Amino acid sequence: AFDEDGFYRAGDAVALADPGDPGAGLLFRGRLAEDCKLATGTFVRAGAVRTALLSAVPVLSDAVLAGEDRTCVCALAWLNAAEARKLLGEDPPADADLVSHPGLHEFLARALAEHNDDAGSSARVERLLVMARPAELDAGEITDKGYVNQRKVLARRAALVEMLYAEPAPPGVIAAERTK
Repeated sequence: AFDEDGFYRAGDAVALADPGDPGAGLLFRGRLAEDCKLATGTFVRAGAVRTALLSAVPVLSDAVLAGEDRTCVCALAWLNAAEARKLLGEDPPADADLVSHPGLHEFLARALAEHNDDAGSSARVERLLVMARPAELDAGEITDKGYVNQRKVLARRAALVEMLYAEPAPPGVIAAERTK
């Protein structure tokens, strides 16, 4: 965990709280292990993109981003079932039916497009797949601190990641609707 100069490497991406005053402290900007580089050479700050996506689409409770050596960023996500049911405004479907609900998919496609409208290539999320099965603690998909282990989820659910990048997109994969 220490570099060749003896400095501790926490694995966190940080920025100065005040660039003019290093004594003001640091701001957490994500985990370096989650960041990736697209095939285009574009560096993706996964923590920032994930935060922006979850803020833009409140029916999602969490997400992991894929994109390492790919042409674009895509996401595997979990629903906030209560928010999704509120959005749909109808008799609540069972959780298994909720993730494949056509109205929800239409909403998510529009929300992805709106998120992408003002985003550069490193912050765009082109496709999304909503997962019904939660992250599993026993499988290492949840860290000891209670966070989703992005690398472990992507590795264990590699078949779902492949679906995100399949052409044409298979049923269930939500692509951002173009609005501009």
